[in-house]
Amino acid sequence: MRRFLIAAAAVCGLCLGVVSVRAADKDKEIHGVLIDNMCGAKQLDKSNPEEAAKGHPKSCAMKESCSSSGFGVVSGKKLIKFDDAGNAKAKEYLGVKENATKVVVVGTMSDDGKTLNVKEIRADKKST
Repeated sequence: MRRFLIAAAAVCGLCLGVVSVRAADKDKEIHGVLIDNMCGAKQLDKSNPEEAAKGHPKSCAMKESCSSSGFGVVSGKKLIKFDDAGNAKAKEYLGVKENATKVVVVGTMSDDGKTLNVKEIRADKKST
């Protein structure tokens, strides 16, 4: 009986380990510029949207008229929109005076592929 319990515990431990590794594999790190969705969509018309978005002031993104559109990250030539929790994290991140808009966003894409389920937003150390 004791061997059975030890074997069962080992199998359960392996199963939990595999599930946690597979969940971590889905997390993406996206490097880009944190921006409100309204202004971010305008940047996509530029030849290099990410470079253009770097000039977008943090003060604009924090205006009620802009922040109410939600937030996203311009990475390359694409605007990746955030989920509701990500919007709250972005607003909190932008509220800190010394935080830059060049960021790394960690999260997983939603099942429909339209939004990023944000887990973390941090400054991109490569750009500072």
